[in-house]
Amino acid sequence: MSETVHYKGIATKIECSNEGLNNNQMAEQILKERGKTVEDYYDSALECLCGEFYHEYFYHKKTDTLYKLENKEHEPDEEIIRAEDKTENIEYELRYYNGGAGFEECLEEAFDKL
Repeated sequence: MSETVHYKGIATKIECSNEGLNNNQMAEQILKERGKTVEDYYDSALECLCGEFYHEYFYHKKTDTLYKLENKEHEPDEEIIRAEDKTENIEYELRYYNGGAGFEECLEEAFDKL
């Protein structure tokens, strides 16, 4: 059922290069820690991670950055799509009608505005 949803959260950049890994290798590692393997219908571990755990992980293609998400759902009222770049992370707030857009699509739009 489609409805208006409202999320507020924090996205923290995952520093893959500090561990000598690229984003896809980091995604493989996270999936392995969760006891999950890449399903055949995904093209990569990164796509699988962000598809299976889309409320926990987000990959921003424009900046080639993988984020860990912490968010809470709030009561919906009006549409809000915003992100604010902080020193160590990005605070975001999304309020949208999920029949017209998805969580990841709105999060990408908010990040693109930074």
